[in-house]
Amino acid sequence: MRLDRVDRWLGPCLLVLAIVWLWLAYTFIPAARGEGEPGPRAFPILLGIVLAMLGGLITASAFFPSAARRPDETATANRREVLIAAATFGLLLLYAFLLDKLGFLIATPIAVVLAMAGILRVRNWLLVAALAGGLTGVCWTFFVWLLKAPLPRGLWLM
Repeated sequence: MRLDRVDRWLGPCLLVLAIVWLWLAYTFIPAARGEGEPGPRAFPILLGIVLAMLGGLITASAFFPSAARRPDETATANRREVLIAAATFGLLLLYAFLLDKLGFLIATPIAVVLAMAGILRVRNWLLVAALAGGLTGVCWTFFVWLLKAPLPRGLWLM
């Protein structure tokens, strides 16, 4: 299948997804308490707008191809790319489950180690451990101390 034919479906699908996302964010996430505050729905709405813009760009590039695109360009994924995408999706599902059961401080390093060692195949365990601990510590510091936002604590700390 040619790339522009895939993009003719992908772009509008992303636009529909962005519209549904924006509707859900606006409907179910509460607004800011006061005037001039961004509130909890600001970041999800920003993500929805960015997704809509990307969908629009993909759709426009599919229907109005540039001179730089070759007509014989194809979009095929090899087996490894499909496995990486499936493993990433599975890891995100596992991370969401672990966040609920174990909490942020335990689930995040587990997810980072699984991503680095399992999906990216990094075999330097010192680097993997440093990245898992450092990323968890930086995120925890940023959200808990600076933003005063609660992170999932898990069932064992309830």
